[in-house]
Amino acid sequence: MTGKHFAVPLVITEYDGIRRVNEPVTVGVPLAKGKVFNLADLALYNAGNERIPLQSEVLARWSDGSVQWVLLDFRADVAPKTTSEYALRAYAKNTSFTPNSPVTVRESRTSIVIDTGYALFYLNPTVFSPFERIINQGHNVLDDPGSSVVLLDEKGSAYQPCIHSYMIETAGPVRTTLCMQGVFLGAVQNTLARFVSRLSFYAGSGLVELRFTLHNPRAATHPGGLWDLGDAGSMYFRDLAIHLPLRVQDNVRCMWTPQPHQPLVPSAGAHLEIYQDSSGGQNWRSTNHVNRHGQVMQTFQGYRVTVDDCTIAEGERATPIIAVGDHERRVTAAVDKFWQNFPKALEVDHNQLSIRLFPQQYRDTYELQGGEQKTHTVWLQFDGQHESIPDVSWWGCRLQPRTTPEWYAQSQAISYLTPRCTNKHVDSQALVDTAIEGDNPFLDRREIIDEYGWRHFGELYADHEAIGHKGDVALVSHYNNQYDAIYGALIQYLRSGDRRWFHLINDLAKHVMDIDIYHTHEDRPAYNGGMFWHTDHYADAATATHRTYSKANSAIKGESLYGGGPSNEHNYTTGLLHYYFLTGDPAAREAVQMLADWVINMDDGSQSFRGVFDKRPTGLASSTASRGYHGPGRGAGNSINALIDAFMLTGYEKYRIKAEELIRRCIHPKDDIDKRELHDVEHRWSYTVFLQVLGKYLDFKIAWNEIDFMYTYARESLLHYANWMLVHESPYKCIIDQVEIPTETWPAQDIRKSNLFEFAAKHADEPLRSDFLQKADFFFHTCLRDLQSFETCTLTRPLVILMANAFRHAYFQMHADERAPHPDKVFDCGEPEEFRPQLHELYDAKERVNTLVRIVKARKQRFTRLFHGLWRQGVTHHG
Repeated sequence: MTGKHFAVPLVITEYDGIRRVNEPVTVGVPLAKGKVFNLADLALYNAGNERIPLQSEVLARWSDGSVQWVLLDFRADVAPKTTSEYALRAYAKNTSFTPNSPVTVRESRTSIVIDTGYALFYLNPTVFSPFERIINQGHNVLDDPGSSVVLLDEKGSAYQPCIHSYMIETAGPVRTTLCMQGVFLGAVQNTLARFVSRLSFYAGSGLVELRFTLHNPRAATHPGGLWDLGDAGSMYFRDLAIHLPLRVQDNVRCMWTPQPHQPLVPSAGAHLEIYQDSSGGQNWRSTNHVNRHGQVMQTFQGYRVTVDDCTIAEGERATPIIAVGDHERRVTAAVDKFWQNFPKALEVDHNQLSIRLFPQQYRDTYELQGGEQKTHTVWLQFDGQHESIPDVSWWGCRLQPRTTPEWYAQSQAISYLTPRCTNKHVDSQALVDTAIEGDNPFLDRREIIDEYGWRHFGELYADHEAIGHKGDVALVSHYNNQYDAIYGALIQYLRSGDRRWFHLINDLAKHVMDIDIYHTHEDRPAYNGGMFWHTDHYADAATATHRTYSKANSAIKGESLYGGGPSNEHNYTTGLLHYYFLTGDPAAREAVQMLADWVINMDDGSQSFRGVFDKRPTGLASSTASRGYHGPGRGAGNSINALIDAFMLTGYEKYRIKAEELIRRCIHPKDDIDKRELHDVEHRWSYTVFLQVLGKYLDFKIAWNEIDFMYTYARESLLHYANWMLVHESPYKCIIDQVEIPTETWPAQDIRKSNLFEFAAKHADEPLRSDFLQKADFFFHTCLRDLQSFETCTLTRPLVILMANAFRHAYFQMHADERAPHPDKVFDCGEPEEFRPQLHELYDAKERVNTLVRIVKARKQRFTRLFHGLWRQGVTHHG
């Protein structure tokens, strides 16, 4: 370990008026390069300077092998409405410290035993129950044969979750997480769905966190490139429930509450049911919730509580907690985001607790589209009835530790980050902040189309698509993480520490990972593992949900070429990467790798049936706007970005190699830029996205101290295009008449030009450096001025663009002297070569034929119009 002693401040604020005692918390923290190599050198101290048990895990390392991001697990104590401070210190030499006994795991062919020191959990390694037995203080909690997880198909047939593999994903003195994967098998061994379960156990506790993912791994059939509900690849089912029968005596006691801040009350009957049918919001019957038949199947607004079939309470939005047991044993349960992910149900029937993630009370079958999945989080607390009711009110509002904006910035683990308090551009920050405050923040916009329910919760409403919409019913349009809203919100959270940004990130990231990514290996390589576009421009999503192209819009638009699927132009990974660093969520890590693998696979000509004839790359990873354009554009830019992110995450060389291949394919230091036709704003505007990624690649090379040929190649290419931009680029508002739809988004995109000139300035010498910085400042201020000239400047899309890009300008102003290294050697970059993708000649000939056909049709139409004109003149003259 090198470097000086240091302490990372950790801040935990309690907002909900709940006394937090020994609450488990998890947070990712960045460390500066060269500071920590061995996690054993880290220790955590509370405000009283007492060392407390800490579990740590490396999430990423710097190029020198030091820790870049570390995941911390510990127990926190915070008084209501106060802030507690902790300190993560290096060079901790307190040898007298004795950590807690960790959770232990014993494995055999027939059993997995988890010992937390408070309870013993027996799990079956072949069937996910999840528990065969639970022993708490000498008492067997569960009745034979233990708990069960049951999936009912649309006909009511039961399917059992059979485990194919499991692994200890995390182990330590605070938390142990067991990951199990498998499939739901029917009576005749037919597979209905796949599942992934993550069970987290906590030392010295009867607490269990269960994250359960139901997944349809089949491909959608998407005929004609249309992705509607009712697709032949969909999976239909009636119920998914976890059943926990307790081994209790006749004096069973059930306690419940619809809200965590309210006390638990006893139930007087044998059967209790808390059922949330809809969001409970004003627009609970929004067409956002249509099924494959175009029908909204919610039956009432909100939730109902029934005891022995009699309704005893009802309301709009429940976050219920339920407990059942006798004098020796008890289980308390809750589902995270219960009402938001409706429909949901919690039930107690005599001695059995049932947690219905997809409840059979709903009056329709559920449809999980091909490649779609859904993850739920369930909290379970096992203890003795003689103990006081456990304080589990925090389940619905967990503490979120963070370090300070100053530490996030000083670590340099997040490029170009500066604390919000140092930002001199208050107008830009005020505009960005309308996403979380004011009259119409993003969270309130959910209410417009009721962006709730198991498929929709966490999504952003694409309100910019509803401009000009007429009618009494709101246009349903989904944003699907366009321009990386996750990253934009995450940057704002790290700069400010404002928890409203974190809520936005957390909900959105989980939605994107489950719903917006196509989780299948059974479709074509161009689609497998890809990310779906935002839904149709200025058209209702209809029955396509989050999958862009609907048969309803195909009929309206009448376009023969309407349709498609996941595409390289909508591939955003950086927000998911940093979400993983911030939370340690393994699903985020998997998502980044999946999206990077998608880039490689879609471009691999040998995976296509056309590979029999031509094994050249398909070009699908590098094209933008048209199949034949492989120059700088957002398609290639997003592909390269995903590959860089995956390399930073894994260190796998395949990602770096492919990223550099695409850079060489799409740009060259000697490009004839005029031939790129960048003046065609409608189709070429996104070259700025590519150049931003090129700047990121150069930063990556510097961080890895690789000032080599590819560094030179990328650097000279960036400067070549930046020089061209000095002469030719102007604000979009000045040329907005050249675009098809002149919206507020165009001036928002000018922020990219500001970023590019600042990237270029790092690599340039005087006097060019000053010219670049002057242009960067010009485009920053012009972007804000022109954007705010639109009344629609606070719509979702322009705000996300600013959230994810505008923060860099403050950094460059604070670090005006920052210079990038110049190459020591002179490299010959050669001459530009045209990229010819798989079957290029065939597609080129086809395009030539199509062009000729269009010319012939145009001439025929002109001749017809001329003939009819002459004929009418002749008729008139004759008359």
